[in-house]
Amino acid sequence: MAVMDQEAHPIVSLILMAIGLGIAVGSLGYGWGSFDSPGAGFLPFFSGAAMAGFSAITLLRGLRRGWSPLGEAWKGARWLRPAIATACLLLYSAFLRDLGFLISTFILMIYLYRMLEPSSWKETLFAAVATTMGFYLVFQTWLQAQLPRGLLGF
Repeated sequence: MAVMDQEAHPIVSLILMAIGLGIAVGSLGYGWGSFDSPGAGFLPFFSGAAMAGFSAITLLRGLRRGWSPLGEAWKGARWLRPAIATACLLLYSAFLRDLGFLISTFILMIYLYRMLEPSSWKETLFAAVATTMGFYLVFQTWLQAQLPRGLLGF
């Protein structure tokens, strides 16, 4: 049986429920605001509450079905691609300020597209440019977030 077909282990559900509750409780000090004008704690509270709620549902379902030892849930899992993707994201965050958003994101997208779905370089470069420009338009133009410019100034 594949890992994706199994329910979450109750211990994992408990951990995720505790994290969700911690996020929800921790966000209470930031102020909710209102639905028209949400405060800084609005999204974290409801995200944490939803995470805790869904984890509680998964926990109850898992307890009703019974559980197997935690090690069996990870049998046959493939770790290489997720480990490489995690390393890429860590490198991305390390070089983001120095290289800037556009260059760092473009390089990351090239690697991720080649790793996830190997295709021609033409398709990979097109997808990387489109994704990077899409992110740039959303964050820089629409949301007016200040993105790192890097050494080249863009």
